[in-house]
Amino acid sequence: RTEDGNACLMDGDGMPIWTGDINYKGEVPADITLYKNTIWACYKKAGVLIRFNLNTMREELRIGGQNSPFNAPCNIFADENTAIISNENSNIISKVDLNSYTVEKYKEFTEKVYQYVKVKDTEFVLLESGIYVL
Repeated sequence: RTEDGNACLMDGDGMPIWTGDINYKGEVPADITLYKNTIWACYKKAGVLIRFNLNTMREELRIGGQNSPFNAPCNIFADENTAIISNENSNIISKVDLNSYTVEKYKEFTEKVYQYVKVKDTEFVLLESGIYVL
């Protein structure tokens, strides 16, 4: 994705097969991730996650919005059937079940949380003060 919210899907040879806009109400996604045959994007200001179909690149599902379980979602990481969302303004990492779409609090910190990543069985988190192993 680019800074203006345009995205490009490429084939195995690096040739574009789709380009378009994945903004939500004028807001560019803070982060995107690929999961199965979909793209998931998080939008900080709107407090939403949106699932786009890779074949049609149309919005299929939205989680959040008014009374959102997210507070400035700035990073999304998909692992198996779960998305992990870093919520910058609430210092919380949320877990979203990608089958039932339920949202629950996974970890809470005393400072801003910017990113979560898992490598094999090791989880890492980027907080305001640095990178930590969970």
